[in-house]
Amino acid sequence: MADDDTPPENPNFNSIPKGGLFGTNIIVSGIANPNVRALIDGMGWATAPNGTQSARVMTYSFATSVADYGAAYPNQGVLKDFGVLTGSQEKAVQDSLGLIASYTELTFTPAANATAAASTLRFAQTGGTTSYGYFPGDGRTGGDVFLASSGDVPDPPATYYGTDGFLTIMHEIGHALGLKHGHEADPNGALAPSVNDNEFSIMTYASYFGANTSKPTAAIPGSSPQSYMMFDIAALQELYGANFSKRGTTAVYTWSPATGQEFINGKPAPFSGTSSTNTIFTTVWTMGALATYDLSAFNGNQVDDLRPGRWLNFSTAQLASLNDQVPAGTPGYMAQGNVYNALLYNGDKRSEISNIMTGNGNNIVWGNDIDNYIQTGSGNDTIYAGTGNDVITAGSGVNTAIFSTGYDVLRDTLANLNGDTVYNFATKGSLDVLGALVGRNSLTIKSAGQAVFEFAGTYTTLNGNFVGGDFMVAQRGSGSSADTSLAFVPYLPTLVERQAVASSAINGIADQAFLTGDGSVQFTMNFNSAVSWFANELGDYQVSPDGTIHDVHILYGDSLAVGSAQQSLNLGTPGVGQRIGFFLVQNGFNVYGALPDDLSFVAQGGSTPSNVNSDTPLVLQSASRGQLTSTQVFHSFAALNPDGANQVLSGMMPSGQDLFIGFEDTQLSRSDRDFNDVVVSVHANKGIG
Repeated sequence: MADDDTPPENPNFNSIPKGGLFGTNIIVSGIANPNVRALIDGMGWATAPNGTQSARVMTYSFATSVADYGAAYPNQGVLKDFGVLTGSQEKAVQDSLGLIASYTELTFTPAANATAAASTLRFAQTGGTTSYGYFPGDGRTGGDVFLASSGDVPDPPATYYGTDGFLTIMHEIGHALGLKHGHEADPNGALAPSVNDNEFSIMTYASYFGANTSKPTAAIPGSSPQSYMMFDIAALQELYGANFSKRGTTAVYTWSPATGQEFINGKPAPFSGTSSTNTIFTTVWTMGALATYDLSAFNGNQVDDLRPGRWLNFSTAQLASLNDQVPAGTPGYMAQGNVYNALLYNGDKRSEISNIMTGNGNNIVWGNDIDNYIQTGSGNDTIYAGTGNDVITAGSGVNTAIFSTGYDVLRDTLANLNGDTVYNFATKGSLDVLGALVGRNSLTIKSAGQAVFEFAGTYTTLNGNFVGGDFMVAQRGSGSSADTSLAFVPYLPTLVERQAVASSAINGIADQAFLTGDGSVQFTMNFNSAVSWFANELGDYQVSPDGTIHDVHILYGDSLAVGSAQQSLNLGTPGVGQRIGFFLVQNGFNVYGALPDDLSFVAQGGSTPSNVNSDTPLVLQSASRGQLTSTQVFHSFAALNPDGANQVLSGMMPSGQDLFIGFEDTQLSRSDRDFNDVVVSVHANKGIG
């Protein structure tokens, strides 16, 4: 790849439209990531001269003659050996534009002709070995791309993915949209040395770390990137927005161990292909889909990291060789991963990978900061939960799970749990035993930092803090559908009016599994106390496995006037996987009076049922009285509350198996944090042993 991205531009011509768009100055000072800033030249495409609305629709064309550029074209040199693109080049251009459209809010449409008035991006061949991509701005030349007529670019083969020619085409289009060389400091700095290679950007001349960037270096043929990489994607999104159009859909990503082809939901991924070396070398942007990496076809040892900006190494035989001056496979010149995760766009987590399934090697897996399902195979695996609420199924083998700050679960059969070890079990973790109903006596607290689960000749070691509480056991189902959850729950702290509870004890619902149904467990609630100025209304709802809230009811209509006959209530028998959630309407009786039994929660500004996983804040609605927005509503799910705060704490009593829940009826940041405004306890009539 050789290119020249410094054409004879003239700012006096920036007010001339190019395909209906104009060059605009890009202010990079607000971009936090210096490696993203390092790829932005300073000009982008907008809908008006120096406008603030970036382009969303952009035209492109394949020039057919020199006449398309006009007699006054400033750079006559590139037109001297003009040529039209080959069919393979045109396809590579369209695939490159398709990739960009999948990352950004840009849509590319064919222009009516290749004149500057009609087409923002124009493509043609030029003589020699140097390709050109002209930055946005000058309405005569900006957006024009010329591909050199010698070298790899002229006619990439059908398997052009992974070639230096395809890399060059993507690179020049990057210039035409406003991206600069990442290895150059002027303007806006250079990529940090730790990310200055083609693993992280196709806009740098360094195909491998430490390369001399006075001229481009290249990977072994077939080992160049097959997509734009993470900092390219992030820079393009800074200029043209991010594409989340797949939100609400699911996407299962797989790759072929034989060819490296990428698939989504079993079909070849758009704008993807195979390389001549069957290499896998790409960055994934999910477009907001609920995404799963299914790597179960790869049975070597894997090192997989789901965090944004990290990578997955699941097929060493298909790693890219990044230096064509040394033999393929030379240590020190190999890509670190097969697949790289895109960065977040402005912290938006919708692009993150949710789930992963590995093969049967000895694997190391890291979760990210959303809820993950992590399934490993029959090897000896090490799994690091992320900061979300993760479910880990580690398979057979001697496995190690390291829990984090979320509600993490190690879930498997007795046989597969045998010999496993959990660290950081703490008060937010649980052990789920599939296919068996076990009791409290299967757990032995060996010390303040260790407990052992032993049953039917199997054992699992739990390491954590087992002081000041006990294990709560929730049995669900029967036969092959049996499931036992074992969670360590702290003892309920002593709740005293206007005496703040220690921050470490504000834990939300300590045992979500306890409040999950199986179609046979009946729940009852006992009203214990209320100490508050407010006449609060306390209600419950059920949450489907997909997070939808339904069956919303008021349990206690006035917390200050609960009589003894009302103290114990039947919460019903939730179905399989249905969870119970609670809500408190602050001073609801004084504000609304007795509420009718026609309530629901809806997404703010709409009428669709709310979802605990995606819709915040929620609005309480009565079919007969409309939306009820005159006072605050707090939930047992922290994510639904103002500032994501825990408005409840929970615990158990020594020698008991009921879950006690204390509510705070004022927004936590302004409250006295005594959590005795309403106190209830919940009992399950099955599975306590």
